Amino acid sequence: MRHRGSFLMRAAFILLGGLVIMGLFIGFFAWAQSSSPAPMGTTGGTEYNAVGSFGLEGYPTLKVTPTADTPGFIKRPLHEKRGVCLLVYLQGAADDEAMLASFREVKQLYAADMSFFSFESHDVRKTGDVLSQLHATAPPLFVIIAPDGTVDQLYTGWVDEKTMEQRVADAVRQ
Repeated sequence: MRHRGSFLMRAAFILLGGLVIMGLFIGFFAWAQSSSPAPMGTTGGTEYNAVGSFGLEGYPTLKVTPTADTPGFIKRPLHEKRGVCLLVYLQGAADDEAMLASFREVKQLYAADMSFFSFESHDVRKTGDVLSQLHATAPPLFVIIAPDGTVDQLYTGWVDEKTMEQRVADAVRQ
């Protein structure tokens, strides 16, 4: 009997101790929730870096601004309010060669409405400061620049012909 009473006393003590510890945790977390600062809003109610249907939104729009280091073949169309389409590819890479073939097909369809230029990765120096303005360094690279210099599309990877053609068609219609 004595062992049984001692056992019940210990069990009650452990249960009471557990309840006290649980109460402390609940109290601490409730206090932490009430004392955390309210989320800060941005001016104008814009939600920056929110995921949307086209990836991350809220980042500044890329723009190609003609400078002294921008080659004339980019400056002229932009000055004439004409879009520019660029492809940088790696010669000998099967996927890049397929992109180049697609680029040439799309160029035949839309050359009257947009300027097209392709460069093998060893010739990127010919693009002047354009790639640095795009913050892009590795081929393949497919870019559509709107007549005002804003970047309409920027792909830093393989693009199939149908997607390429659709993006150019959309840019021409704008």
